[in-house]
Amino acid sequence: MRTILFIAAILAISTATLEASLSPSHTKTGLVCETYECKDGDCTTGREACEDGDSDKPMGCFVVWSTNNVTSEVKVTMKGCFSNPNDCNRTECIDTTMGTKNNLNYCCCKVNMCNQEYRWAPNVTVPPDPVVPVQQESTNIWLVCAFVTVFLVAAGVLVIFFVKRRKQSMFNEIPTIEPEITSSSPNIALRPIQLVDLKARGRFGVVWKAQLTSQEVAVKIFPLQEKQSWLTEQEIFKLPRMNHPNILQFIGCEKRAEETNTDFWLITAYCSHGSLCDYLKSHTVTWPELCRIAETMSRGLMHLHEEIQGSKTDGLKPSIAHRDFKSKNVLLKNDLTACIADFGLALIFTPGKPCGDTHGQVGTRRYMAPEILEGAINFTRDAFLRIDVYACGLVLWELVSRCTAHGGIVDEYRLPFEADLGSHPTLEEMQENVVTKKLRPRINEHWRNHNGLNAICDTMEECWDHDAEARLSSSCVMERVSQHSRYQASTPLLIETNTTNDLPPKVASESV
Repeated sequence: MRTILFIAAILAISTATLEASLSPSHTKTGLVCETYECKDGDCTTGREACEDGDSDKPMGCFVVWSTNNVTSEVKVTMKGCFSNPNDCNRTECIDTTMGTKNNLNYCCCKVNMCNQEYRWAPNVTVPPDPVVPVQQESTNIWLVCAFVTVFLVAAGVLVIFFVKRRKQSMFNEIPTIEPEITSSSPNIALRPIQLVDLKARGRFGVVWKAQLTSQEVAVKIFPLQEKQSWLTEQEIFKLPRMNHPNILQFIGCEKRAEETNTDFWLITAYCSHGSLCDYLKSHTVTWPELCRIAETMSRGLMHLHEEIQGSKTDGLKPSIAHRDFKSKNVLLKNDLTACIADFGLALIFTPGKPCGDTHGQVGTRRYMAPEILEGAINFTRDAFLRIDVYACGLVLWELVSRCTAHGGIVDEYRLPFEADLGSHPTLEEMQENVVTKKLRPRINEHWRNHNGLNAICDTMEECWDHDAEARLSSSCVMERVSQHSRYQASTPLLIETNTTNDLPPKVASESV
């Protein structure tokens, strides 16, 4: 219905224009109308003096507009002069028709600039328009009929084309068209998402803090060339038993199309403290905070790696290798509980099924295990899981480097290997230092003065062992970290007591 009204309005304008072109002469009527035109996405507003070649057919001003059902946003389609006296005997531009349920409106008036303002008032009583006899030659009638036929076909094709390509959402505005939904959360289409604050840029896209009705959410936006990562993340999130407190909560996914590009949205819970990497740049952590972050992080990694057999209510939860584990992909909730995110490179190991793309050298360079750097990975499930554990050891090092438990000076935050190789190490530099020289991030001696930190250091060293088969499993890392919390606040007190007996801090620690 909406399309038919739109075509009818254009047809009336075009027919009048043709009639005017067939008239023998053209004179200015003195009527001035506001104009509105969009071309290649550039919309302009102006004014024009109307022309009419027939004194019996005075000109009028017209407006075609639409109203969005969801946001009530009014959008003008066209404005200008209109040679059709049947609708133009009013001083105001008012659409009085009742057939506007599909949001397309049209009105016409005949006073200078009267189409600046327009409205839909179906209950307004308007006096009948005077009937003006029209004289037209039979030749002109046949020409008009032929033109109408051609125009209807062309208009139909154009309308279909523009409806398909019509913008469905603005990048940082509430969308005016219901988005295409590919998830099992159809209600999201009825609740527009407002992008509020750009939080991060990464290899696969950008992350926004957003508002979904009264709920704060995170929206990760993938460009068209990263569609496969968007699909992989969906696949991981939709696996059985992935609703876990230490795995980022999945809300839904959407495909959003604009006139020139298509984006893919992944909607998740919003973690107020952001990534662990960003948090450590601006915060130090106490021993209890370190234990909380480390335990919940390793618990999430253990759940990801674990294969859980199916039950009557849930299917098999397969083992999953993250393949890009790092502090940027560990998010912190408001209470510093950690959860794991970013599964764009993850591999699923379903028993009896191939694991899909098994290209070995993927991930972030500084977190790559030695077997990846030298291209000697064994393409098995356990081999990929041990690569995640290697990276987990580096993240534990980042945590310890910003902990205040030892009572000494806490250095500025640095990424693993940043002190030796800088912010952007090359693949060759990583190969030389990690594979050939077997170097690892430096463990400061004063970290060993705290029994808990000392135990964490031992754990991280077993995580990043050069021999992949000698590394701990993620479940073992979780068990060890949870046990380390018993050291809470005990060692610093012992150090203070022993230093009064003129023992240096390290000796006091070793004597305990």
